Amino acid sequence: MIEIKPLDDVMNHFSWIFFAYISLFSVVCINFFKALYINKKVKDVTNNIRKAQVFDLVVDIICGIAMAASLMFFGVLADNDALNYNIWLNRILIISFASLIIFILNIIVVLKNKKV
Repeated sequence: MIEIKPLDDVMNHFSWIFFAYISLFSVVCINFFKALYINKKVKDVTNNIRKAQVFDLVVDIICGIAMAASLMFFGVLADNDALNYNIWLNRILIISFASLIIFILNIIVVLKNKKV
């Protein structure tokens, strides 16, 4: 009989959790490209567009909180010496730092918009 450790079994299916992480990264990227589009193409930025941009920044903050919670979960995996946790951790750290950089750029684009 093959012995399967529950933690190793969880790590074998971690790609499904990683998909959620990619989805959060996609939301941050879409909000950034939307802010760039508004900054370049829209002639008059109305109050409603400005509110939508602020709402997008709030959504980005929520995505960042979710990513931080995932990194906290990786601390638990590291303590329990999970199978290949360091490979997944490196991937998630790269996505987290890229998301942070894009979020900062998004703030700059929204705040530097002179059309208001």
